[in-house]
Amino acid sequence: MSGSATSRNTPGDPPADAGSPGRLRPRRLAVSVGVGLATLAIMLAAEPRLAIVWDEGYTLGREARLRTWFRALRDPQAFAATWVPPVEELVQQVGAPAPRPDQVDTRSKLLFDPRVLAWFWPFAREEPHGHPPFYALLGLAGDVLAPTWQTLPRARLGPILLFSLCAGAVFHFVARRWGGWAAAVAAGAWVLQPNLFGHGHYAAYDAVLSALWLLAVFSFVAAVDDNEPAIRRLKWLSVLIFGVILGCAMATKLTGWFLPIPFVVWAVLYRRRRAFWVLGVGLAVGFGVLLLLNPPWWTEPVTGLVRFFRSNLTRGRTIPIPVQFLGTIYQTPLESLPWYNTIVWTVFVTPVGFLILGLAGVYRAVARIKTEPVGLLILGHWLFLLALRAAPHTPGHDGVRLFLPAFGVLALLAGLGVGQIGQWLGKASRWIASASLAEGLLSVLVMMPTPLAYFSPIVVGLLGAVRLGMEPTYYWDGLDPAALAWLRDNTRPGQTIQFATFPTSWLYLRETGALPRRLAPIDLGTPAWYVLQNRPGAWAPWDRALVSRATPEFTVDKLGVPLVWIFPYRALQEAARGR
Repeated sequence: MSGSATSRNTPGDPPADAGSPGRLRPRRLAVSVGVGLATLAIMLAAEPRLAIVWDEGYTLGREARLRTWFRALRDPQAFAATWVPPVEELVQQVGAPAPRPDQVDTRSKLLFDPRVLAWFWPFAREEPHGHPPFYALLGLAGDVLAPTWQTLPRARLGPILLFSLCAGAVFHFVARRWGGWAAAVAAGAWVLQPNLFGHGHYAAYDAVLSALWLLAVFSFVAAVDDNEPAIRRLKWLSVLIFGVILGCAMATKLTGWFLPIPFVVWAVLYRRRRAFWVLGVGLAVGFGVLLLLNPPWWTEPVTGLVRFFRSNLTRGRTIPIPVQFLGTIYQTPLESLPWYNTIVWTVFVTPVGFLILGLAGVYRAVARIKTEPVGLLILGHWLFLLALRAAPHTPGHDGVRLFLPAFGVLALLAGLGVGQIGQWLGKASRWIASASLAEGLLSVLVMMPTPLAYFSPIVVGLLGAVRLGMEPTYYWDGLDPAALAWLRDNTRPGQTIQFATFPTSWLYLRETGALPRRLAPIDLGTPAWYVLQNRPGAWAPWDRALVSRATPEFTVDKLGVPLVWIFPYRALQEAARGR
């Protein structure tokens, strides 16, 4: 595999640092670190503006149980003496019952009793606890690094750090091969893709998996690349890193289990013995990491694995989710979105400059299939991720969230595309690269604090996407501080608020005082308001009647499109009666 790179040369020029690696490598590393730190600063500055989203309440609840388990391990007898299960939790109250004090008074019980672990570790089990635990363990990094922060930003810190680390790694990987301009665009397409930017903040799993996916590509390439002496000396380290990343990806979502497939196909196509060796060792290490991160599997490895796959492969029966796509509502995964849905989504939500450069990268990967195998590896991952989410009876809700790693890989293709356009246009390619970065930055700035509602100018933005029958929002990210303040100011004592759906994020907001103390249906009181997000695929009949006939008291909108409405509760009652 080619290990050459470019430096100050025009994108597409011959490699410039082959004869001076000692001088250029430290500088490239320093710039990469700077990119990661700059990304971290931007992400931390933006974090307070982003609303808590659907899945974050469940994450906070699971992290609370893990935090309690680790605390119990320090002194089991003292813990058991005062142990009282929490009355109210943010994790879904489905699954194993809380353990008794006599079940948690020794480390052996805490570590090896399946009944105890089933409660403290609500992961990789029956729905709604189907996801493995790495994302939650990553979220606990905030407990160590920022123990005085509030619960939500503390849980977001770990994912933000991983996202920022990946930004620096993207720059370094691309700069070594295709130069500084290509690296800047690739890192920009990672950070300034609005969906990646938004998800990169959340205490959830999709951006975590996206970062792990790219880091797996980088470590695999380093492990099989033998063109540079430094990489030959670090071969074993690269292989071990690759294995650890594989294990973490598999311990994040079921999608992570598919990560090795594009590597296997690439190894077969290029007949690389070392690639097979790297994959074999990496998978062995990965399964070890996966087991280490899943204590409930320590005593039930076979049962735990079977339960995990059964849970994730039967979601059509346990959690069917309706989604509107191009004006048609599908009950996914019982019904399949059209086979081309991932292509449409990619065009609809990728800034135009990054999309054009990504397509140029596709061309280069195909045109240099023999001389630049790393390009085909990247292209293979991208196509595989598009095809995986487009497969029949695959969950297709929540916009691009369920194939978010594809947009990370597209960022690498955009960097590759800069090199290709550089060969076509010479130094003029720098203007295209600069314009694409400016567009990405403007896209994020315009859409804040709701970057998940971004749609490309190709479809005339958010308003055009709504006219085409797409859902403008899905994750409750539109419930911004202004809406919360309005609810606090306009809800009298004794009144309650009813939401169209009830993720436990609302309990967190109530606990922190961001929402009033009474929420329907869990609190008694007179309903005052009904809060509905603009997700037409999930609307009940009365929601449609409400939107078409009633006047909201408060609206959160972006670029002229409503994202969240607050209606008087009496308007909901009238809509339900068909008035």
